[in-house]
Amino acid sequence: MRTAHQPRLCGLQHLRFFAAFAVLAHHILEEASGSPLAHIAPAVQRIGACGVDIFFVISGLVMWHTTKGFSSQTSARRFIGRRLTRIIPPYWTYLAFVVALSFSGIAFTHRQIGAVDLTESVLLLPPTTSAGLIVSVSWTLVYELYFYLVCAAVLCLPWQRLRVVSIVALIAGVPVALKMVGAAAQAQYYGNPLVIEFLFGVFLGLLSVWLPTPGRRVRWTVLTACIVLFGWAAVASPDAATFGLPPSFRWWAWGLPAALLVSAYVHTEDRGRRIGRALTVLGDSSYVLYLTHGLWMIAFAKAIKSGAFHKPLSLYLTASCVAVLAVVFALGIHLYLEKPTLAWLEGKRSRIREPALT
Repeated sequence: MRTAHQPRLCGLQHLRFFAAFAVLAHHILEEASGSPLAHIAPAVQRIGACGVDIFFVISGLVMWHTTKGFSSQTSARRFIGRRLTRIIPPYWTYLAFVVALSFSGIAFTHRQIGAVDLTESVLLLPPTTSAGLIVSVSWTLVYELYFYLVCAAVLCLPWQRLRVVSIVALIAGVPVALKMVGAAAQAQYYGNPLVIEFLFGVFLGLLSVWLPTPGRRVRWTVLTACIVLFGWAAVASPDAATFGLPPSFRWWAWGLPAALLVSAYVHTEDRGRRIGRALTVLGDSSYVLYLTHGLWMIAFAKAIKSGAFHKPLSLYLTASCVAVLAVVFALGIHLYLEKPTLAWLEGKRSRIREPALT
């Protein structure tokens, strides 16, 4: 964001990095558990998936700020253009890379890519085949795009005071409408309770004016409490799967602590310290880290299957190195590819908009 609110939202960039790193750690632990040397409890493997829930809450809050509280002065066309420019080019680039690797037989050879899979993956539509989306982590982008479209539709409505209510109504009504027209798979996907976490972020934005600015000790206390709550939910999960929690349990067991955590960092100011600046840059690269860390998971999984590790210490050291490499790789891609490309696209859009305004 490049608005007057930027200094007060730098804490969200820090949380973005921690959320992306939590997902990375979650997947590394899942891969490491495939080795007989590792004895990792399912709850430990599962807990890092809460990074997605933090992302969803942050996204809802950012939507509130980028639209200035869904103000009538915010153009729906410009809003959706900026949002698509932010998520689509990096995603399509990585998707093309994955498809190329799959067809070449170098990697991602475990699945056959059909026309339906490719179309749904390109357009970020709910998957209707058992194979799912080509980029596995893009399931969250389907919800992200859905929320962008809901917000853009609400910005077209004339009643500014009722726009938050309209968002809630659309989130609740779209799955019902899809089911009525026979799109059961899409209705089930968009009706996932996880979308409530976006609403948590919107309501935080609504309340952000009245939220106090907590001190460092309070933020650390909230962070510790939220980690404990995330851990409790991971242990108490009624499902034995390690990829996360059941949606009916997850939206509140992880969604509410995520909202509490975001509320504690929404007013964090940038004091110009090196650690803060570094975390902000890492937060900027969190989207690339989220998209690309699967490449390192493949390499790690192949090393495990090849029997390269003979002691638990070597397995865990390699896992730590994989995490560092994934972060460094994402940071390099962000600084030297993503950031210049997004700046070029932003400049091009500005040049197109300027003659129109004239």
